[in-house]
Amino acid sequence: MMRIGELAKKAEVSRDTIRFYERHGLIHSDVDAAAGNGYRIYPEDAVLTLEVIKDAQAAGLSIADITLIMGQLAAQTAEDFDAQAFLDRKIEEVNARMQAARRFLDLLERTKHALAHAPQDGLDALKEAGAGNGNRTRN
Repeated sequence: MMRIGELAKKAEVSRDTIRFYERHGLIHSDVDAAAGNGYRIYPEDAVLTLEVIKDAQAAGLSIADITLIMGQLAAQTAEDFDAQAFLDRKIEEVNARMQAARRFLDLLERTKHALAHAPQDGLDALKEAGAGNGNRTRN
C-alpha cells in the first residue's frame, strides 16, 4: 500500500489526476487506519491501473468510456451490457484513429521533405530585397 504522493510519482501523474480518477471510480483507496490522520492509501496495482487509463486516453477513449469499460469488466455480470460488442466498437475506433494519425504523420514527413528540397532562389532574392529596404531613407 502507498500514499498518494508515492503513487503519483510511480505512475507519473499528478495528485489531482489521481483524485479525479478516484472521483470517477477508476481507482480506489482506503483510509490508513494505522496512521490515524485520515490519509488515503492505494494498492500497489493502482500504478498499473493508472497506466491503463493513460494509454486508453491516449488512444482517444473518454473518461466515460474508460469508466464504463472498467466498471463492466469488474462487475462481469451486467445483463444489459454487451462487453464484446462494446470492445469491438472501441477497437474499431482506436484503429481508425491510428490510421488517421499515420496518414497525418506521413503528410508531415512529406511536407518536411518537400520544404527541405524546395528551391531557395526565390527566398534568397526576397531576403536580399528586404535587407535593401531597410537601408532606404524616407522623405
